[in-house]
Amino acid sequence: MMPARLRSTLYRQLAQVSTRFGYQLSTDVFRSILGLHVPHLIDYVVASSGSYTLMSWIDGDCCNDIWGELTPMDKARLIAELRAQIHFLRKHTIGRSRTIRASSGAPVSDPRVPWIADDGPRIFSIPSDFFKQVWLGLDYPRQRDTIKPIIQPLVDREDVPIVFCYGDLLPKNIILPGGLARWRAGTTPLYPIDWEYSDEEQWYGMMREVFPDYSAELEADWLWWTKSGIPIV
Repeated sequence: MMPARLRSTLYRQLAQVSTRFGYQLSTDVFRSILGLHVPHLIDYVVASSGSYTLMSWIDGDCCNDIWGELTPMDKARLIAELRAQIHFLRKHTIGRSRTIRASSGAPVSDPRVPWIADDGPRIFSIPSDFFKQVWLGLDYPRQRDTIKPIIQPLVDREDVPIVFCYGDLLPKNIILPGGLARWRAGTTPLYPIDWEYSDEEQWYGMMREVFPDYSAELEADWLWWTKSGIPIV
């Protein structure tokens, strides 16, 4: 019932107080999709002072912290649950947008392609234009006869659907509510958190199983990262 300006002031002060005590609040994500296992969205507000999100707290184990305790069976279940949630995410968001942009409708802002924001904020209406930014420099002499023949066909595709994406799917952003023991007992599903954006070799291998229909894209991405020689700072 409070106006946006008052809520924005309240959340800004809360963020400042939390920072003093060593906590950093994320203020980038503001929209959840029903059906996914994510923290419950309580409120969000966009004002001139910034964007703020209020979400429920998920108490449990972060996969990054207990990675060494995970058994092969645990990791197989992790793959299955992530695959199911990503499938649900794609299924229920395909066709909702005809442009590639931030979920708020703002231009693309992603640390993977920082030059887009530097060169001028952009919203992409054609997936191939976005892919040219993701896999940059294919016409450079070093890439022209090596990785370009492999990646260019993926860039030129016209049948790529636009869906809501998770841009930072790493162990540090996966919570097992109630802890590892409860998750193993089958009483809680995993929760992906920290949705504002989406390389360890083992994790990359697991992602190939989470996204079994997109092995060509993963191979192209890994090739670009390891062979292009273009640093991302």
